[in-house]
Amino acid sequence: MIIKFLLLTLLVIISPIWAENDLMINECHNAQAPTTCMQCLESDPTSVHADPVGIAGIVIHCLDSRLNIIINNLTDLSSKEDKAEVRKVLEACKHDLSMEVPKKLSEAKTDLRSGDYDKTARSIMLALGYASNCRYNLQSVKFDESFFEESLELFSQINIYAQLSDAAMRIIDRF
Repeated sequence: MIIKFLLLTLLVIISPIWAENDLMINECHNAQAPTTCMQCLESDPTSVHADPVGIAGIVIHCLDSRLNIIINNLTDLSSKEDKAEVRKVLEACKHDLSMEVPKKLSEAKTDLRSGDYDKTARSIMLALGYASNCRYNLQSVKFDESFFEESLELFSQINIYAQLSDAAMRIIDRF
């Protein structure tokens, strides 16, 4: 009798988590990189209780976190770089990503909370433009020849940022 009660209690507790996990999977399903989207959501314990708008907010939070990683990488690399042209591009990237992108992500959060989903997606897209422009400019000055391992890491972080941006915009598009 006690075992049946424990199993029933366990089933009642776990069932909603599975249902919410299904929502997370469904929301990430249409992203170009669903695994990246799921990793983001699984990193936040509140995601299992979030509705679709909450899930979009969590992905925007992951964008903030990824942005900080990219900015730290840029800061580190610009202090090591000897070539003036490359250092100039690194500094410009760092400026744009630390000054402009946080504003756009903040706007996205505000617009998401107010229900203006078109503006939310637009802010995310504009923020992504800065990261994409940074990657393009760094590739143009052959940055990857200077610090090969570090450049791979930086480009990887920018790619993850782009994947999360895509996931957020696709989630928002379905509202």
